[in-house]
This record gives sequence, structure tokens and C-alpha cells, in this order.
Amino acid sequence: MTTPQTALAEERVRSDRAEELLRTVDESTKPSLGISLFHLLTLGSIGASIALFLSGKKEAGIFVGLWPPTFQALKSVVDKMEKR
Repeated sequence: MTTPQTALAEERVRSDRAEELLRTVDESTKPSLGISLFHLLTLGSIGASIALFLSGKKEAGIFVGLWPPTFQALKSVVDKMEKR
């Protein structure tokens, strides 16, 4: 049986691994593209949202339009991790 302290420690390890993966992916795109992967995904999802909306697929356009804040939140996590 795990104790609350053990469960908390395991959660921290999983969180650190996820943040490290995000940072690695973000850093791998900067040299080749000159821009963060998360910024690229944000711009792409905004463009896709507009295209879907104007093509008559309004619900899909609104759904895709909800993605940019998520990408920016992930970028914020990566930036905060770099400051540690």
C-alpha cells in the first residue's frame, strides 16, 4: 500500500518527466525553424480555425479555435521550467 507521501513523490516524478519532454520537443524545433513549436502550433491552429469557419464548418472551426490557449499554456510551462 502506498502512503500519501509516496504517491506525491511519484506524481512529481511524472510531472517532471512530462515537462522535460515538452522542453526537449520545443528546443528541437527552434534551431531548424527559428520559432518555438508551440508558437507554430498556435499560429497553425488559428489559421485552420479561420479556414474551417469560412468554409462552412463552423463548429469544427470553433473547436480548433479553442486550441491556441492550450499551446500557449504548454509554452508557459516550458518557459517556467527553463527559469529553474
